[in-house]
Amino acid sequence: MKMTVAGREYAITLYDNPSANDLYDSLPLELTFEDYNQTEKISYPPKTLTTEEIPDTFDPDVGDLCLYAPWGNLCIFYRDFRESTSLIPLGHVDSGMDVIGSMTENFTVTMEAIK
Repeated sequence: MKMTVAGREYAITLYDNPSANDLYDSLPLELTFEDYNQTEKISYPPKTLTTEEIPDTFDPDVGDLCLYAPWGNLCIFYRDFRESTSLIPLGHVDSGMDVIGSMTENFTVTMEAIK
């Protein structure tokens, strides 16, 4: 899929799992992201994504796109983080993490399918 941030397009490689497939089926989406804990940017999709096949834990790296199951939010990690429970890996942002990590205010992202 692709996401557009501040007029620039970036590719996201989605993983093959039920939550990522549910996100893909929800596209296109326009979401507002905000900073959380100076580690990740988070947003709440309008539809609750499936949480089937939740891994016990996941250790996110910079660029990982995840779903935090308890809150139902998407998160894009712009800093490395510790192994966490209830964090479902959805994919990886292939480029643009410098832009995302440098955003200091809330920002809008358009996510679209690439055929």
